[in-house]
Amino acid sequence: MPAVPYSASRIDLFFPCRRGDFFLVGMPDSEAAIGVEMCRLAYCRASSDFALDQAKIQTVLSGVGFSESRFFETQGSPSHRGTHGFLAYNRVQNLAVLAFRGTDKDDPSDLTDDANFTLQPWEKGGNVHTGFADALADVRPALEQALPTIGSRLLITGHSLGAAIATLLASAWNPVLHSRIALYTFGSPKVGDASFVATIPGTINHRYVDCCDVVTRVPLSIMGYEHVGDPLYIDRDGTITPNPGDDFIAADKRRATEEYLLHYFGRAGTVAVRELADHAPINYVSALTGTRT
Repeated sequence: MPAVPYSASRIDLFFPCRRGDFFLVGMPDSEAAIGVEMCRLAYCRASSDFALDQAKIQTVLSGVGFSESRFFETQGSPSHRGTHGFLAYNRVQNLAVLAFRGTDKDDPSDLTDDANFTLQPWEKGGNVHTGFADALADVRPALEQALPTIGSRLLITGHSLGAAIATLLASAWNPVLHSRIALYTFGSPKVGDASFVATIPGTINHRYVDCCDVVTRVPLSIMGYEHVGDPLYIDRDGTITPNPGDDFIAADKRRATEEYLLHYFGRAGTVAVRELADHAPINYVSALTGTRT
């Protein structure tokens, strides 16, 4: 099995698709591992603007048995700014995956959505982050048109901003798809209040948190936000433990911060702090595929 070292690279954090080498172990055995690599793939964009690199994405997908795909992107915006995602089908496994891109640091519309913390009423109950709701609204009409074609099990997944969009859509579609839907999020911010959280059953939710990942701590609880479900916590060595408890997590984060300062701080091309490095999609990929070294 190939080894994927922990990455402190600025490239892996800010340009997750540039590394390439998708699905190094082939089609993963677990839905979570499928979802996290799809999230990284969703960061592939065209060389001239923010549009999805559809040709590259389709090539990667076909290599792991996803022979059909559809793309969903904000329309009418300059340089294809906005929300981006794709729906891929593996007919042999009777599986569909809907993956959303996270924040692109160069796309001002993403940054605007991230920063709009105001809570607004949500159709299924409770209140949600206005910027995240706006990001979903940009592509929701096209997604709703595609909904009748999804006759298989559906994984809705995303990283960062993409995780927030995926969470909102899972809430909206859960009553329609019932047991055929699963939500896999990686490095997700909080999306809404306690009443919103109650709209997503624990049976469909799988929320992964990589050690010190700072994005998973915002928006603040004092602002009325709560996380959806308990975390599947990835420790400093890449081992996953379901909801290990506050004491375990605090101790692990302290050790992780100390090790990061010793081995990575100040090196050329690295992220300054582990709180940001742990948000890089490749670090979620290596943990979920069991390739982390």
